Amino acid sequence: MLAACTTQTQTIETQSPLRALPILQDYDVSAQTGFVPYPQPLARLPQAYYQPWEEIMDHLNSLMASRQLRARIDTMPQLTISHLETYPERQRAYTILCFMAHSYVWGAGLDIAQSIPASLAVPWQAISDVIDIPPVLTYASNDLWNWKLKDPNGPYDIENLSTLTTMTGTSDEDWFDIVSVAVEVAGGSALQPLLDAMQAVRDDDLTTVTQNLNRALSHLQKVGKLLEVFYWRIRKFLAGSENLASLGLPNGLEYKGVNNNERKHLMGATAGQSSLFPALDLIFGIEHYQTSEPTRQNNTNSTSLTTQKTPNALLLKMKGFMPGPHRAFLDHLAQVANLRSYVLSKSADSDPSLAVTDLVTAYDACLHQIKLFRDTHIQIVTRYILTQAKRGPPEGWEDYRVKTEQTVPAAITQAPAAAAAAAAAGSSQEPEEPAIQGTGGSDLMPFLKTNRDETNASKVQQVSAKK
Repeated sequence: MLAACTTQTQTIETQSPLRALPILQDYDVSAQTGFVPYPQPLARLPQAYYQPWEEIMDHLNSLMASRQLRARIDTMPQLTISHLETYPERQRAYTILCFMAHSYVWGAGLDIAQSIPASLAVPWQAISDVIDIPPVLTYASNDLWNWKLKDPNGPYDIENLSTLTTMTGTSDEDWFDIVSVAVEVAGGSALQPLLDAMQAVRDDDLTTVTQNLNRALSHLQKVGKLLEVFYWRIRKFLAGSENLASLGLPNGLEYKGVNNNERKHLMGATAGQSSLFPALDLIFGIEHYQTSEPTRQNNTNSTSLTTQKTPNALLLKMKGFMPGPHRAFLDHLAQVANLRSYVLSKSADSDPSLAVTDLVTAYDACLHQIKLFRDTHIQIVTRYILTQAKRGPPEGWEDYRVKTEQTVPAAITQAPAAAAAAAAAGSSQEPEEPAIQGTGGSDLMPFLKTNRDETNASKVQQVSAKK
């Protein structure tokens, strides 16, 4: 699922009022589909030279099922990336190599490969250097660049989207990935109206700011509606090579032929590497800080997360796993974001006009949609990750085993199923959950809940009420 993620915003005082607003196309961002390619990613490399890669991808699931994938990759010719001519071709090559590498490592039950052969590692490192993204399965390769339109002339709706490749060949994995793509498309189409709103702020055109916020709202409302048998089969393939001793990679992963057979420790694919929500957080001025451990308050039995005014280190780390152009887009946004300061300044009047009231209402409505998405994401994580961790793998799934005695803490297996019941009943109550990490290395529930709460606290009407 799309994780609730952001990057740290810059304060208004450090922004340069002279820098032009970003143009989406300059950063490989589409006005129609946001951070996913438009009209759609390249489905196959056209050069015959790369057919050894594509042929493996054609039979990836069956090669894994028959335990022939590693032998096939071990004898694969070591190709260069010099024949890749366009950026979509480079995206496709990176995606292919990510899928082959993670299938090679994780695709044989408990026999976890500790290294990958030079025929795979060398071109993987080379293409990663060219497109400025680490050589590990990322959200970009697993989701952004791994989908197609079932009907090329049809709409960009979830019913018309399908993955190009999955690790398991299951409809579950296809659904999991396509929901993320659909969220990206729905949310990404709000970016241009929001940039138009930022331009209207520069022009001090209050009416146009409000109109564009309402345009963005119509897109953001679609996002939450898109999140309404992931854990044991699919989740391990998304793991990287960092802090994974419990899953069978105690020393990272060796990339043969790369920097004297370098061992890398890299986080795996997580929707926290999406650029969509960081962009929205920057535009709306939602700030996220490092959270501390739960602490006792005033000699009572209650606990709460306290915050420090330091950037969230995990969120900043995730930014390094985004495509280079998308990172540059976020950096540009951080320098020109002006929407929150404008709305706050207009709402400061003790007797605001109807136009100002409409402005604040539209701004807060957009924030509320982001908050609702994060609410739903917490419920989904509770149902599909925490609950599955408590239960253990289903009988007969030995082929997809993980070392559950190490990866599932005792607190998980002993905890009551209150959170799952609350999620199933649609309850807003959120009982405390024991710590469990996401594929990106986050302590899931405190991470998600804090991001959600900070989003809600950014509503202007709440800020005004506290004064």
